[in-house]
Amino acid sequence: MVYRSLLLLPVACLLVGCGAKTSPRQATLLPEGGEVSGWSKVGETRTFAAADLWQYIDGDAERYIQAGVQKTLTADYRYRDSFDAVADIHVMATAEGARKILDSISSVDSQPVALGDSGKLYSASLIFRRGPYLVRLVAYKESSEVGKALVELARGIERKLR
Repeated sequence: MVYRSLLLLPVACLLVGCGAKTSPRQATLLPEGGEVSGWSKVGETRTFAAADLWQYIDGDAERYIQAGVQKTLTADYRYRDSFDAVADIHVMATAEGARKILDSISSVDSQPVALGDSGKLYSASLIFRRGPYLVRLVAYKESSEVGKALVELARGIERKLR
């Protein structure tokens, strides 16, 4: 009987949820394939509760927890078979928490970007905040098209945060 119970544990985790999980409402915060021109979503949205954030942001989770992160949603994207990127949405308890994290990130080598309440564009990444949401996009390539493409993906995400 114990053996049978152990075999059912992985099934229970799939049905109830163990580790990273996503509710339908959370998943809608990140664009699906075809919602943003040129971008396709690769795989499923993953969600990390504040207590589990260390599993995703090893070494920097405490800073987000101190700023009031409630959960983090993350998904992988591909831009026109050219490069891959990851999109993270950190859902904070307050807009002040999102501001605190964004303000703590250096502006060196960045340019302001008109997204949400405030944003910064770097050569291969973009970060912006809108209310209690802090959004970070990171591309795995540097080229002249990356910045413009990241701005388009960020605009697609911003539309979903309204």
